[in-house]
Amino acid sequence: MLIVVDVNVIVSSLLSKGIAFDVFLLNDIFKKFDFVAPEYLLIELEKHKEELLKETKLSKKEFNEVIKFLLDEITFIPSSKFSDKLSEAKSILSSHKKDIPYLALSLTLNSCPISSGDKKLKELSSVEVLSPRELLNKF
Repeated sequence: MLIVVDVNVIVSSLLSKGIAFDVFLLNDIFKKFDFVAPEYLLIELEKHKEELLKETKLSKKEFNEVIKFLLDEITFIPSSKFSDKLSEAKSILSSHKKDIPYLALSLTLNSCPISSGDKKLKELSSVEVLSPRELLNKF
């Protein structure tokens, strides 16, 4: 099952090591989901890397190992592959601009679900938005 991953799922995996992280661990074993994300996710992560490093209380080495594990589970898609859906995504998420690349990618991939804990995205999105708990329940 193809799933677009929102950056907040990665952040949650880093900070809490809870359900979101468990989804990636189980998927590494069972290969139930094919996770994809816009390359934009990498930019967002890099922008907040130092802040996340402090909040996780992990050593730099541990932090980098966890990030590598999470990112290795995801195939990253350049914006050129979904640019034709950006205007549609913008009109749907006009009041929630930060998730436009994720919705545009989903729309390009036949409206595949998005994994996100963002309640506003779930409310506004024209595609299915699954929380990490909802994904975990699919195992």
